[in-house]
Amino acid sequence: MNEDLDACVQDVLEVVMGVSRTIRSQMRRHRDPRMSVPQFRALIFIRRQATATASELAEHLGLTRSSTTTLVDNLVRMGWVERTGDEQDRRRVRLRLTAAGEAILESAQAQTQAHFRALLAGLSPTERECVSQAMYILRCHILERTPSEGSSQERSEQ
Repeated sequence: MNEDLDACVQDVLEVVMGVSRTIRSQMRRHRDPRMSVPQFRALIFIRRQATATASELAEHLGLTRSSTTTLVDNLVRMGWVERTGDEQDRRRVRLRLTAAGEAILESAQAQTQAHFRALLAGLSPTERECVSQAMYILRCHILERTPSEGSSQERSEQ
């Protein structure tokens, strides 16, 4: 019994990590060419965390506050992010995607979805149903039981 469970765990980890690498690679490949990978990761984080602060972004990216400030300044200058005041704490500044920032992420996501559509097109209808059922099972037994930073769609964009 434990051998079956261990094999299942190994299969899930191996496949999910591999698929995640492919998703991240595709998303980065389709980012705006003017954008660095840390800037792209910042946009994804800001989209997912609707009330993100620069401190939270710094922690997520593993950057110093000063490096994050420079990164955010550049994102603002490019028109992809805007700073807004916090209604409850006027000292706190929140980050929010602009329409242009959202469009960049939407484009990268659409191209990544097209890539996966091509990859999965060779599956039979029965195989596609099996994949969908497996994703449903993982969603119910892992994602919905585990505190997370965002939805499964948003996680896949990282």
